[in-house]
Amino acid sequence: MKTKTFDCVKMKEECQRACEKRYAGLSFEERQKKMEEDILADPILGDFFRKTFKPDGLDAACKPGEHVAEAGAGYAAASDAEKGKSI
Repeated sequence: MKTKTFDCVKMKEECQRACEKRYAGLSFEERQKKMEEDILADPILGDFFRKTFKPDGLDAACKPGEHVAEAGAGYAAASDAEKGKSI
């Protein structure tokens, strides 16, 4: 059996602790704004974030929460129900 040299769960927990420490004391809105500023300041993540979540520079019209599965999990059911369709 091969010994793992990389533990992704451990890395995830370390990253979460670092984020908790970095953004401690901020409100949810302040934390969100600061995280976005930090991402946009990064040369690699900033470019990816802009291309993925802010196409054509539409900052106000394009929010990251609108692009994740969790944000729209009930979207199809709700829109179909409004139209009187069954799923």
